Amino acid sequence: MKWYKVLENKEDLLEGRVMTVTAGHKGICLAHFEGKFCALDNKCPHQGGPLGEGSIENGLLRCPWHGWDFHPCSGKAPGFDDGVPVYEVDERPDGIYIGLEEEEEHQRTITDVMAETMVNWGVNRVFGMVGHSNLGLADALRRQEEKGNLKFIGIRHEGAASFAASAYGKLTGRPAACFAIAGPGATNMFTGLWDAKVDRAPILALTGQVATQVVGTGNFQELDLIRAFTSVAEFNHRVQHNSQHSDLMSLAIKHAILKRDVSHLTFPDEVQTLHAKKTNQSLSPEGRITPMTIAPPKESFEKALALINQSKRPMIVVGHGARFHMEKIITLAEKLNCPVVTTFKGKGQISDSHPLGCGVLGRSGTPIASWFMNEADLLIVIGASFSKHTGITPKIPTIQVDFDPLALSKFHSIDAAVWGEISVTVEMFLGQLTSMENKQKRKT
Repeated sequence: MKWYKVLENKEDLLEGRVMTVTAGHKGICLAHFEGKFCALDNKCPHQGGPLGEGSIENGLLRCPWHGWDFHPCSGKAPGFDDGVPVYEVDERPDGIYIGLEEEEEHQRTITDVMAETMVNWGVNRVFGMVGHSNLGLADALRRQEEKGNLKFIGIRHEGAASFAASAYGKLTGRPAACFAIAGPGATNMFTGLWDAKVDRAPILALTGQVATQVVGTGNFQELDLIRAFTSVAEFNHRVQHNSQHSDLMSLAIKHAILKRDVSHLTFPDEVQTLHAKKTNQSLSPEGRITPMTIAPPKESFEKALALINQSKRPMIVVGHGARFHMEKIITLAEKLNCPVVTTFKGKGQISDSHPLGCGVLGRSGTPIASWFMNEADLLIVIGASFSKHTGITPKIPTIQVDFDPLALSKFHSIDAAVWGEISVTVEMFLGQLTSMENKQKRKT
């Protein structure tokens, strides 16, 4: 038996009242009835209603959900065979204590394995809301937080969770997770997930689901989340009892990172607490993901290099996709002595106080940025999407550098479309530029 102090002052619970307390990991309904304190299991046997939020009416404890009655101390239901488990109470001078049997040692679950894998891949921020259909996964995340491996940020609306995770992905380039219950909790995340998808931010969506055996029966908050997430998620799977669980989580995160897109996993209620087999071990990214330092194809790089060498008035345009590579890009600009402008989304990536920083290009931009674009004889566009808002002209010879081959020449043909990791490509330009004498000297 282990004793837990649940109430400091006996006067905090008046005669004829009940309240919910926690002993260890267990919710307890504490009652003050006929001069003594009693402890019952907090879950009504009908549908799990919280008895500690009920009331004592005519000498019986009434469940707040459906009105089932129980004796406040014996836990018995008058006229019925069922009842509620009761626990020992010790009234001591320093407060009220409840005695529970020692908890069994925790056995690793499927969600423990998946949470460990998630942490191993560097997903250490979770924004979300805990509820009835994701409790098993929530416990696994709690255990990782207690070990210092991740931080869970509770929110008041699931849309806030997905927007927060989207912002985290945009700012860091690494996925965070958003976390919700089944049904409306999961669909509340859609707008934030679309925000991440459109802006190419990696994100991991984790949703609870009703138990597998009641899927298709119209169960409370039942919704086909796999079908619902089809339009927004690049990777979209239900976790099953016989899934390759660590592989499934690894694939979800790998898709989010490499595709810079949305990955979604939904967890049926009963699967979340299944014990993991000893052979079911968590995985890490070691040996399972390629380095992203891709050099551009020789022909496109040499074409771009020739255009830079021939130009007299080059200009660099940087978008949000270049945000992690600005040090090398600014070094290239200083070598070319050329202006640097940004897209609206890339604002601030080069300081306005830098001699070559010329502000934002486009409808929300500065006149000086527009003037330099119109005077340039070559545009070097790095990590930008050529949106209409930015308004990059197609009439000037253009080099486009991007990690995503589908982003290259997306809206009009490009003179030199260079597919490669931005830092690697810019470093190659710096190492192989030969002709600088023809560049116009600009006063700074």
